[in-house]
Amino acid sequence: MSTKGDIMRIKWIEFENLKTGLKIERINFFEDVTLLVGLSGVGKTQILNAVSYSLALAMRHIVLKPYSATVGIDINGYIYEWSYKIEANPNDDIIIENENEYIITNEKLTKNGDIVFERNTNFVTVNGYESVPQPKKDESLLLQYSDDDKFEPLISGLRKLYSIEMELEVRGGITSESFNALKTRVYNSIQKNSSIDFKSFSHLPVMLKIYIAKRYYPELYLKIFDAVKELFMEIEEFDVEEDVSREMYLLCMTVYGKKLMQQDISNGMLKTIYYIVELYTMSDNSLVMIDEFENGLGVNCIDLLSELLLTERNDLQFIITSHHPKIINSIPMERWKIIDRNTNIVTNAGFDKYGIGNSQHDAYFNLINRWEFEGKI
Repeated sequence: MSTKGDIMRIKWIEFENLKTGLKIERINFFEDVTLLVGLSGVGKTQILNAVSYSLALAMRHIVLKPYSATVGIDINGYIYEWSYKIEANPNDDIIIENENEYIITNEKLTKNGDIVFERNTNFVTVNGYESVPQPKKDESLLLQYSDDDKFEPLISGLRKLYSIEMELEVRGGITSESFNALKTRVYNSIQKNSSIDFKSFSHLPVMLKIYIAKRYYPELYLKIFDAVKELFMEIEEFDVEEDVSREMYLLCMTVYGKKLMQQDISNGMLKTIYYIVELYTMSDNSLVMIDEFENGLGVNCIDLLSELLLTERNDLQFIITSHHPKIINSIPMERWKIIDRNTNIVTNAGFDKYGIGNSQHDAYFNLINRWEFEGKI
C-alpha cells in the first residue's frame, strides 16, 4: 500500500478535443510548482481542464467527451504513460443531448515502457492474463481494474493525485442535516482511534475541516489561525456555527469583539481563509490546480499565499495560472511555462522565443513588452 513517503506526480499531458480541433502539444510539469504564463485565451485554462478531466476519467464514471490524451505519471520513480481516445460510437444510434453516444475506442498503459494493458474496439490485452472479459466501453480500464492487486500502486497513486480546483464557492454553507451526519462520523472515528491523522479528513469540505481542527487538533488549528491572523489582524477567532433559522452551518468569526456570520464577511477574506485551510489540510501528494490565482485576493493576501505555495507544503504539486505580476514574479522563472497559441494549437513557447533573459526581475516585463511588440496586447 502507499505510504506517506510515496511520491506521486503528473509529469506531462498531451490533449486534443476531437470535436473542436483544439490541440495541446506536450506540456511538461515540474514536481513542485508549475506556473502557466500567457495572455488570455491562449489555452492555460484548457490545460488545467485537460488534466482534471483525465484524472476524473481514471478514477470514476463520468460523461464521456470526444477527447484524446496522453498523460505521464511518476509513481515512486516508475513512469507510467496512459493514453486514451474517446469517439462517437459507430455501432449505436443512441442520441444523447443531440450528440452521438461516446465510447473509449483506444486505451493504453505502459510502465517504464512495458505494456501493462491495451485495447481498441476489437481487442483487449492485459499483461499477465491469458484472457480477460470484454471491458465496458464507457469506462477506463484503470477504473475497471481498480480492485486488482496488480494495479494497486498506480490506482493508489492516482487517488493521491486527485485534482483540487480551488475555485471555491465561498458563499455556500452546509445543510444542518449533512453537517451533523458528517460530524457524527468524524466523532466516532476519533473515539475508535484517538491518534488518527487529520489527513484522514482532508477530503471533507473546508468548513467541516475547520470544525474538526478546532475541536480535535488544536495545534493544526493554531497554525491555520496564525496564518489567517497574519493577514487579518482584526480577526480574534473563527469557527463554524449553525444558523438555526436557515438550517445551515456557516463560517463565523469575531472581529473587534463583534461576531460576523458568513454572509457578513467579504468574498476576498472568505476565499483567503479557504485557501489557507486547504493548503494546511490537503492530503499528502495532492495535485493542486488554481486558475487565475489572484482572483478576489488583496495584495497582502497574494504575498502570503504565494509564500505558502512555495514553502509550506513541499509534498504538494501545484499547477497555477496567473496574470498578476506580483504572483508571477514571486515564483522563480525556472518554474514558468510560457503558453502560446497558433489557431487551434496550444504550445509551450519556451524562453528562447521570447528572449526574456536570465533576470527574474526583468523576465515578466520583457515578456509583456514582447507581447505588446507583437500586437497581442
